Amino acid sequence: MLILLSSLYFFYGFILFYTYSKGFSLLRYLLKRKNINVQLSIEIIFIVISSLIVFTSQPTNWIVGIIMLFHVFGVIWIISNPDSYYSMAKDPSIDMDSLEVATAMIVIGMGVFVYFSRII
Repeated sequence: MLILLSSLYFFYGFILFYTYSKGFSLLRYLLKRKNINVQLSIEIIFIVISSLIVFTSQPTNWIVGIIMLFHVFGVIWIISNPDSYYSMAKDPSIDMDSLEVATAMIVIGMGVFVYFSRII
């Protein structure tokens, strides 16, 4: 199950970076208010798989648990206060190019953490 979750993070990070480099940005697509269901669907997939890992592994995989909490807090933020979330995404002081590359690298980094969490 760790391999599946790690592979999903690698694939998602690669898709984010690939779409950015080809001129069509998946991140910008997801940050539009009308695409909230797509974004929440992606987050729910990561929450479900990571919760299966956290609640079925002994001892508890705390690295995956922390990553799962980040996803849960993100979903709660989007659902409870979408105006704040989308105004942050439209803030002119944010450099979207840097944000897109950083997001892809963070997602790939999460995949690395998940993959090596079975060793720790």
